[in-house]
Amino acid sequence: MFSRVCKRFGRGNVDCGDTTVKESGLSSQSNDGQRQHLWGLFNAGRETSSPGTDLIKNQAKKEKERLIKELQLITEERNDLRDRLRFLTERSKNNRPHFRPNPYYEDLEKMEEAVMSILHNLEMENTEVHENNHKLKKEITFSR
Repeated sequence: MFSRVCKRFGRGNVDCGDTTVKESGLSSQSNDGQRQHLWGLFNAGRETSSPGTDLIKNQAKKEKERLIKELQLITEERNDLRDRLRFLTERSKNNRPHFRPNPYYEDLEKMEEAVMSILHNLEMENTEVHENNHKLKKEITFSR
């Protein structure tokens, strides 16, 4: 047991008669191997930084930043296009900036407006005539 304590403190060549065969069978080389193994486990989670890995990390970081900027630009462009589409679909056809009406189409629209106003006037006259006709029928039946 004393030899174990001495080995821990770095005094490996202490002669003690109280040691057992099992303890004396351990060499300092096997103990160093155990120590190296434990330190290997301890340092397993740590990464060593070398110039190659630093370069790769910097390149990956630059690539990540570039992709983030590109994604932001694409998202902004998509939102702008979505807003333009919404703006164009909500406005009437004649007010659209890219719409250039055909002069013949304008004349046709004017003629349609005129015909629709005449049709509306005729319908109003028809309802008036129909009401007058209905009143006259009532007077005729009342007078009989």
